[in-house]
Amino acid sequence: MYKIGIAAGGAQKPITVEGLEAMKKAGMDAIEISIGSYENFDFKKAKQIAEQTGIELWSIHSHMHRSFDISSLDNDSNKRAIKEFCWLIDKFSDIGMDKIVIHPTHTPEPFDQSERPEKIKHAKECLNTLAEYGYTKGVQIALEDLPRTCLGNTIEEHLDLLSANDKLRVCFDFNHSLIDDTAEFIKAVGDKIITTHVSDRDNINERHWLPGEGVLDWKKIIDAFNSIGYNGAWIYEIDLEAPPTIDRRMLTYSDFVTNAKQIFAKQDLTVIGTPYPNLGLWEPIKE
Repeated sequence: MYKIGIAAGGAQKPITVEGLEAMKKAGMDAIEISIGSYENFDFKKAKQIAEQTGIELWSIHSHMHRSFDISSLDNDSNKRAIKEFCWLIDKFSDIGMDKIVIHPTHTPEPFDQSERPEKIKHAKECLNTLAEYGYTKGVQIALEDLPRTCLGNTIEEHLDLLSANDKLRVCFDFNHSLIDDTAEFIKAVGDKIITTHVSDRDNINERHWLPGEGVLDWKKIIDAFNSIGYNGAWIYEIDLEAPPTIDRRMLTYSDFVTNAKQIFAKQDLTVIGTPYPNLGLWEPIKE
């Protein structure tokens, strides 16, 4: 139905011939490149490995730390972030990639909520600049919905951020829709969705669990997804090793493919892990 893929680039899911061959053998077709820093990343080598193994370089997740905060109230910081994002756009545009996932904020929580309107203003200004620059390079900016008190945590606010430029698109993260109904969020942003981050959660926080291990209604979600005419990749953003919030064995690439096929067919999902009880916002409290 949709191409099945995974966010890769770390030690667990390396972008090596062996790593991508294992993904392909399991039935995957695409990856999102997702690493902490791209300063020394060999983009051309990644392209060669992808071509050799038959895995598509579907998207790239931009830098994920506060020095790339487009919502910063410091104009100099905004300028530095834009410069770095443009550098990244250039790099992967050169190898034929066309989707970059960007967060509307990297401000650590909690932050002063009285600053929210001004932070949204700064983020929109930066997003407009990046959308226009990306367009000149054949690259679409995919704005990710975020959880908790982050910017873009509701349908209304995410649509407001997208209004900065009609070229902006969406990376929909199912695991982040903590406030508004997930299916309604999908329908609201609709055909602006060009890529995904697939994982499950509880009703407290994002968890990055395998679908079926959390509370999301995946039959309802896939119906909503099908209704918007999406035809891209189904990218899992989950580590193979279990996080400290769930009792689970190490996942395999085949687990993801089986899970995706069950979701697409609206079947009951095979549940592998069991969340620990009494979870707090960030860390588990084990009895």
